[in-house]
Amino acid sequence: MTSVTPYSIAVPDEKLQQLRHKLEYSTFPDELEASGWDMGVPLLEIKRLIAVWREQFDWRAQEQKLNEQLPQVNVRVGVKGFGELNIHAVHHRSGNSKAIPLLFIHGWPGSFLEATKIIPLLTKNNGDGPVFDVVAPSLPNFGFSEGRGFGLAQYAEALHKVMVTLGYEEYGKHYLAVLQGGDWGSMIARTMSQYYPQSTQAIHLNFMPVIPPYPWRSPYQFLKSLLSVPFSAKDRGYIARTMGYITRGNGYLRQQETRPQTLGYGLHDSPVGLLAWIYDKMHTWSDKYPWTDEEILTWVSVYYFSTAGPMASTRIYYEASAPKSSGNAAVSEDGAQEDLLERTELNYMSMEQVLGAWAPQNVRFAVAQFREEIVMWPMAWYRSIGNVVQETEYDHGGHFAAWEVPELLASDIKRFLGNNGPAYGVVADKDGY
Repeated sequence: MTSVTPYSIAVPDEKLQQLRHKLEYSTFPDELEASGWDMGVPLLEIKRLIAVWREQFDWRAQEQKLNEQLPQVNVRVGVKGFGELNIHAVHHRSGNSKAIPLLFIHGWPGSFLEATKIIPLLTKNNGDGPVFDVVAPSLPNFGFSEGRGFGLAQYAEALHKVMVTLGYEEYGKHYLAVLQGGDWGSMIARTMSQYYPQSTQAIHLNFMPVIPPYPWRSPYQFLKSLLSVPFSAKDRGYIARTMGYITRGNGYLRQQETRPQTLGYGLHDSPVGLLAWIYDKMHTWSDKYPWTDEEILTWVSVYYFSTAGPMASTRIYYEASAPKSSGNAAVSEDGAQEDLLERTELNYMSMEQVLGAWAPQNVRFAVAQFREEIVMWPMAWYRSIGNVVQETEYDHGGHFAAWEVPELLASDIKRFLGNNGPAYGVVADKDGY
């Protein structure tokens, strides 16, 4: 099989018919009066969206628009210990032979769709900085990529091999690319910095979970943080927001981290359940972004029609947790029994390890923090990840920055890599700007 082939989204008719049937026979729970969004998505809002999905929304029109707007490919790569799998990716070349390769890595509940608004801003030469070639894959288990059950190191390996297979490695040398990540994209980008530091010398992040500088984990960072005490009112607000997320806002994470299969039956079988589960985060995690019905339903439809099924994406939370008991067994695709611990220890790196890791000094980081991000810390704490050379705070925007405020995110990336930027010349020939 050719490693790279053109790709067009084409959901089978039977899947569309199945969705219509399920929407037609949807049933709904009751709701306490005047609960608003306090207990989740309001009943009237869900009923309205289901009616629009059933009677007005045209997936074929969205499918055609995406295929016309986005050049897409299928990239076949092998992941050690897990065989070969097909990775769907948007691959938008700028036409500039010296453009900077940029790997856009989404998270949950996002998808390759998040890149669609920043691609025109990054791939055109508007005289406002460098030009990029953008690669925006569907992560394994997401969108139109195949699924596997593996850890963060394997996600990193798969995306690394996507870039190599697309031709960003020349004459056996390491390619150089900018990584851009939010949500799980941030964690995968940081994992790639550990395993492929020669290829990932510039990383731009708009979501930065870090372990606070507890004195028993990082005494030097803790002593440095003492110098800034008392925290500013802004820093105290960041910490309060994060603690609110930890205590009240991350129930979805605990479920997906511990029992994704149980949750998965509802997400797979019920479009109402899937819509509510994802739209709750789209609404709550954004900064008063005016989501249109078309945006919401296209976003959720990508999950419903995903190659690996709508629950597969939730397993990344489980896969990135600590290795499971060696007494468990897994069944491979050919039916052979395999030891689960052996599989997960293949180049394994857990989320806790990523959070506590210091990236090689040659890797330069830019951090952009938007006002309504779900996890926010004082900027000084982010320096614990490695060589952070650009720090920016924005007074608007939320968790889905590439979708909510694409101009701000694109300009921050360009400032990072552009003339006089802190990563200028690191990734591409200066003459390419």
